[in-house]
Amino acid sequence: MEKAIELASKKYKKYGYYSVAAIIFKNNQIIAEAITTINKKQDPTCHAEINVIRAACKKLKSKRLEKCYIYSTYEPCPMCAAAAVWARMEGIVYGASMKDETEINPQSIKIRCSEVIKKGTPKLKIYPNFLRSECKKLL
Repeated sequence: MEKAIELASKKYKKYGYYSVAAIIFKNNQIIAEAITTINKKQDPTCHAEINVIRAACKKLKSKRLEKCYIYSTYEPCPMCAAAAVWARMEGIVYGASMKDETEINPQSIKIRCSEVIKKGTPKLKIYPNFLRSECKKLL
């Protein structure tokens, strides 16, 4: 998570607005890392979690990310949580939660990550509020 916070902090310092970063780990090794690039790419699907899932799938040459964990500085939205399920990941670890949303960073769809995971298969493990106070500063 510290690496994700570092990535998000660099973006925040460079652009001056909220930042989210995500990293995928497998067997204690970083497989991929990414930040949110919605504004840069003018693509609403370019959340950090989607970007990192794409990068990890490309690197591993697989649509499945079994035994992988995604670490995100912010609670994954429904789209990102569903992508983690589709990728058959092992789990999601996140820092700040939707409860921490701000005026600058409001949630468009108020469906919690845990709600998406409950309805999906496989049932990913969820570890919320990991280094939450540090992640909240990025919002």
